[in-house]
Amino acid sequence: MPAQMLPSAWPGFGLRLCACCFCLLLAITSSSALHAWDATGHRLSVYVAYQHLTPAQREHWHQILQHHPRFANDFEQAMPEDLRAAPRDLQTRWLLGQAAVWPDLARGLPDAIRPRYNQPDWHWIDGAWVRDEAQTQGNLYIDTPALPDIDGVPASNSRHPAHAGNVLTALERAHWQLEHDTDAAQRALALCWLLHLIGDIHQPLHTGGLVTARLFPDGDRGGNAIRIQNGNLHAVWDQALRGPALNDSLATLTRLAANLPAEQPFTPTRWLHESRLILLRQVYPAPVIDNVRRSENAGTRLGSITLSQQYQVDMKHTATIRLAEAGVRIGSTLSAITGSI
Repeated sequence: MPAQMLPSAWPGFGLRLCACCFCLLLAITSSSALHAWDATGHRLSVYVAYQHLTPAQREHWHQILQHHPRFANDFEQAMPEDLRAAPRDLQTRWLLGQAAVWPDLARGLPDAIRPRYNQPDWHWIDGAWVRDEAQTQGNLYIDTPALPDIDGVPASNSRHPAHAGNVLTALERAHWQLEHDTDAAQRALALCWLLHLIGDIHQPLHTGGLVTARLFPDGDRGGNAIRIQNGNLHAVWDQALRGPALNDSLATLTRLAANLPAEQPFTPTRWLHESRLILLRQVYPAPVIDNVRRSENAGTRLGSITLSQQYQVDMKHTATIRLAEAGVRIGSTLSAITGSI
């Protein structure tokens, strides 16, 4: 279904989280990855998920992760010094957080091995792609006809490696690998991708973008082409939890996640649909749309705009809610795969 008009509402996310303990704060602030939504957000969502796992389940996923082909380099050697003598449970939590960040770290691996691990197309999805519960496109069309729907391949194909082609199908593929007795190293890699992609699919600008006839006939690359102050709209959302608000966001996440049912089905097309509704209603404010329309009509280069303080407040609020949801859903997914151990 094309999405040319902003919906009047997006699903309310009434949420609550458990009180954040000192060790959780220590484990996060000890990490060097505190400077971007993608690293901070992914780690935080896993720490939320961790609270929903039994000790046996935590140990199970720790053991799975140890088979990662780059466990020594990208996990053990990357662990902060103050955690190397910490209890195993704290180390396990940090390692699983690192696993969620790892697909982004793979972008910076040496040239000789980067193609083996880096999958740039798995972090996002074409806004016109639809299937199952995601029947609304993630594209916001400005004075141009909607692109035709792209009918997504069925989830039943996820047993095939070629199924993985975008954030949703790669997530389904990783889930299938973890549910089945596949190669140990491949399961470790799949764990990293599952933790990461559940986070990515909850970020609205990973699920669509803005389309115009001249400036962005194929889309604005999820807001990357929209100039905002010294960056772009996608980066602003990626960095929504950066800065002094981090500790506040930890407490808020802990409080919010407890409002969600602990057991949730693995329904990535529903999560995709939620993100798209947020994108269509909230992500592109009137000043951005007006700026795009002026450049589009005048045939000029798109200029930069400044986002209002209220927009930034609302963005941080939404990002915090989405991270809480992602965390609970990661925990529920991992628990369902391992069963009652």
